[in-house]
Amino acid sequence: MPRRSDQVARRYLNLIPFDEALSRLKDAAPSPDRVETVLLDKAAGRVTAEAIYAKYSVPGASVAAMDGLAVRSRDTARASDQCPLEIPDFELVNTGQVIPPSYDAIVMVEDVWKDGDKFLIRKSAAPRQHVRPPGEDIMKGDLVLPRRHLVRVFDIGALASYGIAWIKAVSVRVGIISTGSELVPLGVPPSPGQSVESNSLFAEAYLSRMGATCRRYPVVPDDPVRIAEILRKSVAENDLVLLSAGSSAGTTDFAEHLLSSRGELIFHGVSIKPGKPVMLGIMDGTPVLGMPGYPVAAQTVIREFAARLLLQWGLSPVPTFHARARIAHDLSSELGYDEFVSVTVGRVNDTLWAVPQSRGFGVQMAVVRSNGYLHVPASMEGVESLQEVDVDLFSDPRLLNQALLMVGSREPPIHLLADMLVDRGITLQVCHNGNMGGILALRSGSCHAAPLCLPRIDQWDCRGFFKPLQGMDMVRMTLAEREVGLCSREGMEIDDLRTSTIINRPRGTSSRLLLDELLSRHTIRPEDLAGYNQEVKSQEGVIAAILDGSADAGITIGTAAAEQDLSFFPLAHESYELAIPKENLDDRRISEVISILRSSRFSEKLAAAGEYDTARTGQIIDLSSDTTVMRAPRREGNRVRQ
Repeated sequence: MPRRSDQVARRYLNLIPFDEALSRLKDAAPSPDRVETVLLDKAAGRVTAEAIYAKYSVPGASVAAMDGLAVRSRDTARASDQCPLEIPDFELVNTGQVIPPSYDAIVMVEDVWKDGDKFLIRKSAAPRQHVRPPGEDIMKGDLVLPRRHLVRVFDIGALASYGIAWIKAVSVRVGIISTGSELVPLGVPPSPGQSVESNSLFAEAYLSRMGATCRRYPVVPDDPVRIAEILRKSVAENDLVLLSAGSSAGTTDFAEHLLSSRGELIFHGVSIKPGKPVMLGIMDGTPVLGMPGYPVAAQTVIREFAARLLLQWGLSPVPTFHARARIAHDLSSELGYDEFVSVTVGRVNDTLWAVPQSRGFGVQMAVVRSNGYLHVPASMEGVESLQEVDVDLFSDPRLLNQALLMVGSREPPIHLLADMLVDRGITLQVCHNGNMGGILALRSGSCHAAPLCLPRIDQWDCRGFFKPLQGMDMVRMTLAEREVGLCSREGMEIDDLRTSTIINRPRGTSSRLLLDELLSRHTIRPEDLAGYNQEVKSQEGVIAAILDGSADAGITIGTAAAEQDLSFFPLAHESYELAIPKENLDDRRISEVISILRSSRFSEKLAAAGEYDTARTGQIIDLSSDTTVMRAPRREGNRVRQ
């Protein structure tokens, strides 16, 4: 079927509130009440459909709890250190062995002395000493697991011991369909305009943890006939169907028409972010949940809609941990929309801080780099800095005591540092909020340190950049340096910009600071520079703009220009460093950072990449006096002389 490019994109039918959508979902999709028998070796991760009781008592008789002698306790009454007593009547037993009925106690083998053929003891034994009575662990008919219990790996051994060979489990079958002609399967490198199908993998991993049985169907291209066929097949085979992509309002989004023409459309469009295009339909009695193709939006729909429905059906929730944290900076939100924001939570000076991550629907790394999320209700226009909020964490908050929270510019050296900290039991969490984000986080005390990328140019005083930190005792520690310059197709220099178009970087970045300083020195006004207000967020964006002809030049690193055979005119070096409050220098985690940065191993690994100069790596400068506190270790080649 041809693409409907000549048609105007449809808008959502009606955006309904989040709470109303959940209510409609639960009303329209009652539990299938399906139960299946699962063998014990496959039972971990499944949810019990009925209570489980012990088949027999454990132990089934009196057994020895220790290796030793089975004795009659009354025969040991006169034993003492001064008067060792020979035991005339006993039986050697091992741990777990049934004790003959005539004996009522065990003397540990460590408390028995052998003298020829005689066995002597120096301490009397109490009745039932080291004896496990029948049913000590569990009695026949006692409850082992209640109904709706998620069977853990720790439960499996006990169930086997109590005679349970199989369980009755809640059975929920979830079919997962991904649509899109641009999708390629896992393992196939995508061409420009393509992407690897990932939503079905996330859905299966997430919902399987709840005890659901998931089936991923092959990717279907944007063909309504083929989508209808696989949809018809999946609703016949499953209790719930997830349809990834096709729920928006584009010219290749067919889900709404398929559900409304072949079933009942319950809603299309909910006032949530991300995930606004979510839809629900009932087809042949089976609920079909349509979700956007953007991964972060799809993940939100799976967590907030599909998982809640399965919870109502009797499955177990994915473990999360509730916590109260202070928001690190102002967070805006549109009134009338429930918004779910990924956050990185860290503990700084006994305070939990939540740093919001990027909210781009396609930015999966925002989720990967987070350890929780924040729900901003539709009644709020946002959250003010320092306000306490409720967050849901994906891991135990106690693990935050081993985590180091940094906010600022994320560059490759920090990735190497994070990897080396793992061996020292420290998790490094870095929120990429740029240089100014790092400065503001330091000022509010919401991070341990801030990685900053600043130009190192002769006669340039960078202290003005640190003005927001005035009055705070800080040090700067160098991670590495690299050469930056003007990248172009035709070998341009700064004066050539007067008649050219540039591609710029955001305010506060190293490239922007360098460009502004050089323009000032060359008496070029920013407003006279074509393209000055055109910004991209990455080195790759600068290179792409030059290659596609939308710009003539831009500030970038030499290796990025060389990879594309572009001209590069060196201008300066930029220093990638950590700004650290002096009060944090005594923190063990910061001490480990300093130890790593001053090690030969860090410098050798970084130098091997060929992009960075490590001559100043490990140097510490007092920010207030601009004096060197600790010089970089002396190096011979790549080796460090401590």
